Amino acid sequence: MTTPPTPNISPVKKQERKGDTMSGGFGWIKNDGYSRSTQDSTRYSDMYDDALRGYGHVQQVNPPPSQQTPPPISAPRDLRQVASCMALSIPTALHALKSTASNVIIVVTDTTGSMGTKPPEIFKRLPRLYYDAAKYLGSDDLEILFMTHRDARTDDHAIQVTRFGRGQELDTLLASFYIDDRSGGGQGTESQELVTYYLLKQVDTSSARNVYCFFITDEAGCERVEEYLAQRELGLSVDPEFANTQAIFQMLKRRMNVYCVLFETTSYSGDLKNRIKPWWKRMLSPEGVLPLDDERRIVDVILGTLAVMTNQLAIFTKDLRSRQLPTQHGIVNVQSVMKSISMVGKGTDSDPFVPKPKTVPLLAGPAGTKSLLDR
Repeated sequence: MTTPPTPNISPVKKQERKGDTMSGGFGWIKNDGYSRSTQDSTRYSDMYDDALRGYGHVQQVNPPPSQQTPPPISAPRDLRQVASCMALSIPTALHALKSTASNVIIVVTDTTGSMGTKPPEIFKRLPRLYYDAAKYLGSDDLEILFMTHRDARTDDHAIQVTRFGRGQELDTLLASFYIDDRSGGGQGTESQELVTYYLLKQVDTSSARNVYCFFITDEAGCERVEEYLAQRELGLSVDPEFANTQAIFQMLKRRMNVYCVLFETTSYSGDLKNRIKPWWKRMLSPEGVLPLDDERRIVDVILGTLAVMTNQLAIFTKDLRSRQLPTQHGIVNVQSVMKSISMVGKGTDSDPFVPKPKTVPLLAGPAGTKSLLDR
């Protein structure tokens, strides 16, 4: 297996403003000086504790791990220790990446100010994705790539890209992102076009049989890729053939299944707000836009999408109902997820690999969600 190149990282510059910051631990670190190197910081609640409360108790199933997958451990990982021991370096988008897996999931999260407290809540739940996604895809030969974007016209660290990861190493990758919830220029658009250009030009998933990409945002992107932004953020010149964002998406959709999990923005009204959803429908098609009103359901929506695309919706629905209906707001939670994925696969001509039920490995993360295949 080819080892992916080590991402270039930029040193962290100390900010002069005063206040709180969500830095490398995506909300785990509270820091009064905007310095990511401050040692006497306060760690926020353990993301795994939060995730477990949202998904319920896990029964461990521990088959022999494949060569590609880090072996599961027997207890929940303490991400506070991970964040405190790791070097808090901000990932950049100045490196190319290649996946060696047969299944790939790419998750791109908007971390601008209009998203409010959603990114930390989303990041708390994303580590739960790997093991259950592997069940739907019928193999633990799965790699996940995490990315974040801000507004490159106004923000530092506008495009952040980790590397492809598997299993428990995804914790450390998620902990490396820099988040400032005051970012964003208020123009009604963000820098998704730079993300798509990066995915098109710098990410090789040719070894994969199934590739899924999820944008998580509440805003539209720009119509064109600006040369100066591509040079600065990606280290790339703009190919005239793909300077238009819609052209990039059209090519990207030939390589992967692309979706947008779209939250309703609270930062805009009128024309700015009304053009966001049509923009995504124009880029992806109506079935590619997944409206969601509760960030805590993000992993359910991603898994539900995989379930639809692999003809396992009945299994997913049964598990979702068994987990949610006994809870206080269970009916609303189930309705929210099912509404979000209701258009998935409508009119699609994709031909995903559909595993036979008996061949789906009964994997379980160290403290993952309740097994989706347990009856």
